[in-house]
Amino acid sequence: MILSRSARRLLYSASVMQPKRVNPYILFLLTLVCCGTISAQNARVSLGRRASRIPKSCEDVVPASIGDPIDVAALVKEAYCKGDGDMLADYTYVMTSVGRSIEKKGQPKQSSTTYEVFIPILKSGTFGQGVLMVTSRNGVPVPADKLEKAQLEAGKELEKAEEKNTKEKPSAPETALVEKGMLPLGMYTSISNHPSFGESRGAALGIHTFLKTCQLTFARHEQHEGRETLIFTFIPRPGAQLTDDEKYIAQLTGEIWIDAQDHIVTRLVGRPALSAKNARPSQPSATPATPPADAPPAVYVEMMRLPEGVWLPRIVRINGADYKKLFHGITWESTWTYSNFRRFSTEIKDVRINPPEGKP
Repeated sequence: MILSRSARRLLYSASVMQPKRVNPYILFLLTLVCCGTISAQNARVSLGRRASRIPKSCEDVVPASIGDPIDVAALVKEAYCKGDGDMLADYTYVMTSVGRSIEKKGQPKQSSTTYEVFIPILKSGTFGQGVLMVTSRNGVPVPADKLEKAQLEAGKELEKAEEKNTKEKPSAPETALVEKGMLPLGMYTSISNHPSFGESRGAALGIHTFLKTCQLTFARHEQHEGRETLIFTFIPRPGAQLTDDEKYIAQLTGEIWIDAQDHIVTRLVGRPALSAKNARPSQPSATPATPPADAPPAVYVEMMRLPEGVWLPRIVRINGADYKKLFHGITWESTWTYSNFRRFSTEIKDVRINPPEGKP
C-alpha cells in the first residue's frame, strides 16, 4: 500500500510528535474520505511558488563589495535579492504564536498557540494556503485522541488544497528561458497583524520594506553564532512610500544585521526615535535621536541558517503592548517563533505500510 504525498507528510509529522498513538492505516484514509475545513484561530499562512528560479529582484544583481569602503547601495540590493526566495514552501515546520497585552492595572496577560504547519505541494507560478494544526495551547499539549483527529482533518485539507493546485494555471515565467542573475539563499516572511478579523488596516512587518524605504549607515562588525556580521543603523528616507499598515516605519530607527558571507539580512531591530523635544541639543534636527538600547524593540526579526545553507525566519515580533500609539489599532505584542524545519522532498520517499490483519 502506497501513501499519497500528503498522507506521508502527516505520517512523518505524527511519528515525530506522538509515535505511540498514531494509526498509520487511519492516516491512509486521508486520501479516501471527503474533505473538511480547519480553523486555526484566524492564523493563516500564504505561500507561492515562483515561475522561475531567479526572481526579478535578482536578475541584475552582482556580488557587492564589503571592503573598505562598503558598497552599501549594492549590498542592500543584494540583501533584498538574497531573501526573495520561495523555499519556505518546501518545508513543514512548527510555529508558535504568543500574544502579550498589558491590562488596565498594569498586569501583563499572555497566551500562546503552537501549530504544525503543512504547505501543500505547489506548482511553479501558483499560490496556496498552509494547513495549520494546533498541537498545544498555553504550553499544554493537545490530548492524543484530539491530536489524532486533527491529523486526519489536516490531511483532508492538504489533499483538497493539492487537488485544487493541480488545476491552477501557472503564471507566465518571470524570466527568459536563459536565466540570469543571482539565486536567493533564503526567504524573508511578511507578517500582518490586524485589530479585528477582516480589518484592512493594522501593522505589516517585512524586511523587504525596510530595505526599500530606509537609509543604511555602516556601524560596526560583530561575530554572531560564529559568523561575521555587518551591522548598519537605519533611518527612514524622507518621503518613502509606505502603505497604511507600514506607516509606523517612518517613526523608527534601529539596526539591520547582514551576514558578511551570504549577504542576507539576519536581524532587524526597530524602536521609535525620540521626539525632537527629547533630542540632545547638539544633535542635528534632521537626524532622529537614538532611543535607549534597553528600550524594548517595537519590531524585531531574526533569521536562522539551516544546515543546508538556507536562511528562514526564527523570530518575528510586532510590539504594540509597549507602544500603543505606534501601530494602527494594535495594542498588544505578537511574537511568532519558527522551529523544527523539515524538508520533506528529501526526507521521505515512497513510504509503504501494511494494512492491519484481515484487511485487503
